[in-house]
Amino acid sequence: MRSRLICLFVSILLAQVCTAAVDDSVYIPRSLFRYADNQRYTITGGTPRIESELQAWPAIGIGVGLTTLVVGLHLYQKNAWWPDNAEFHVQEDLEYARGLDKCGHIYTTYVMSTFCGDLLTECGLNQSASMWGGAGMGLAYTLYVEIEDGYAAEWGFSPSDAIADVVGASFYVAQNQIPFLQNFTPRWSYVPAAWVGDPVSNNRQKIFIDDYNSTTFWLACNVNNLLPAKAAEFWPDWLMFSVGYGIRKYDVVDANGTPVGVTTRFLFGLDYDWVKIIPESPIGVVNYLRQALNYIRLPGPTLEVGAEGVKFGLLYPFAIVVPI
Repeated sequence: MRSRLICLFVSILLAQVCTAAVDDSVYIPRSLFRYADNQRYTITGGTPRIESELQAWPAIGIGVGLTTLVVGLHLYQKNAWWPDNAEFHVQEDLEYARGLDKCGHIYTTYVMSTFCGDLLTECGLNQSASMWGGAGMGLAYTLYVEIEDGYAAEWGFSPSDAIADVVGASFYVAQNQIPFLQNFTPRWSYVPAAWVGDPVSNNRQKIFIDDYNSTTFWLACNVNNLLPAKAAEFWPDWLMFSVGYGIRKYDVVDANGTPVGVTTRFLFGLDYDWVKIIPESPIGVVNYLRQALNYIRLPGPTLEVGAEGVKFGLLYPFAIVVPI
């Protein structure tokens, strides 16, 4: 009896091993799933399927989760941005927030396309289908926001916003088609202006999404990949370089209610590749979070050039700041 049980256990174990081997052949090799010179990860830490095969339960769960998220965002934006309705109208706002708003549209659509593509991968779609589906979903949502703006009394459908949305989704697709572009990653940073002594808006309700005085958008460059081979030997592979753009004094008025005037700032700083800094984890989702950190720019050595002069901060935008 015992020998039969042992044989049965061994048979089950061998069957599981064989199944795992077969399952492994369903997915693309890790060596082919890369972002620049980093290993790339799905949400669960694996790689996409070679051929699409819809997974029912993940698809249902993700569908319910996304629906809940979209409804929640709609209710938030309805109260914050669209309290009053009007007939659909076009209102170009190219100069709104000195163009920082357009950077936000590009970044938001890019990140949403990336995340939606990763979700579709978990639903069983292959890499190509996930890419196109993710770009379509990310663009569909941001264009939906633009259309809602068109029906809002305070706003209007902005053609330049819609173009920026298309640019964000297109860059996501382009990175998947042209690997060289993976050396340039959009990033975002947010530090409340009040925390660093900068003026805050006193003329409107402060909303996280469009708190432009506290927001900076960046483009991080993988310097190690861009340098010639001999020069790259002397550059730490985890050290990146970012170029950023931000504004100050947006929607700030003086005691008489007169706008004080928006100022712009261009930023040049050292940055970090978190996939190289944080060790790889045996837990798949942790590796995905490591990867996601590379869409955020944390405080670091930065040179600011703008209307208020030139200054350098070791942990910009926090002090210590040294005027030049």
